[in-house]
Amino acid sequence: MKLTQFCLPTLLVCTQATHATQATTILNKYQQFLERGTYADQDWTSFSTLPKSRYNSFKTAFEHFEQHNGRIIVELGTTRSFVGGPFPGCNEDNPLYWEPQAPEKWDWGAGSFTRVAAECLAHLHPTFHTIDLCPEHINRCKLITWDFSSFMHYHVCTSVAFLQSCTPESIDLLYMDTGNMHPIEPTARMQLAEARIVVERNLIAPNGIILIDDIRNQTPKKFGDTSELGKGKYAIPYLLEHGFELVMSEYQVLLKRK
Repeated sequence: MKLTQFCLPTLLVCTQATHATQATTILNKYQQFLERGTYADQDWTSFSTLPKSRYNSFKTAFEHFEQHNGRIIVELGTTRSFVGGPFPGCNEDNPLYWEPQAPEKWDWGAGSFTRVAAECLAHLHPTFHTIDLCPEHINRCKLITWDFSSFMHYHVCTSVAFLQSCTPESIDLLYMDTGNMHPIEPTARMQLAEARIVVERNLIAPNGIILIDDIRNQTPKKFGDTSELGKGKYAIPYLLEHGFELVMSEYQVLLKRK
């Protein structure tokens, strides 16, 4: 399949239960921050309808995890900053910049998945693995998630090395967020390498899901990328050709096993 011929529609393939789960109740307090972080500082003029924000895809993923009694979360690329770009201390190591009672300062531009997922799913007592190549990033994440440390596991290694250590059908929620938005090519190729291991080693549980961040982030487009698939421009077609199907295709993409 040629990538130039491949595009994802904006869609929601399946619906969730209409009642609010415990995860959703917690997530709702962060809705405004997640929406602001998704849309701020990007040019959306080419979209007749805005893709739904991270809030919507987090909600769908967390509800699925909750309803299917998920146990194992794996995050490739950890939350690495105490604060967002507009605030002093972005991507700095000084722990004084972490203010857990001031969520308006958190790094919503990057999604803050580690903290939000840990808080929303803590009542399920999951095992949560977060992986990053940079020790400084992991050290910051340890502070950001210190109150959930009983089920957090922090790994300083490559995403590929970690996935190669996982057992088959062990991951209930895989969050793929490795690399930067520019240059996009190394990041996209790394994500393809991750996807290949996921498929070849059959790592996703029968009711497991994969959530991929920054698919409709507009940064690559500014630098000439025409795929419209961001970090996932190689991984998503590969996954769709190897046993996965779309659940959501918005700012993020959510997939499940067929």
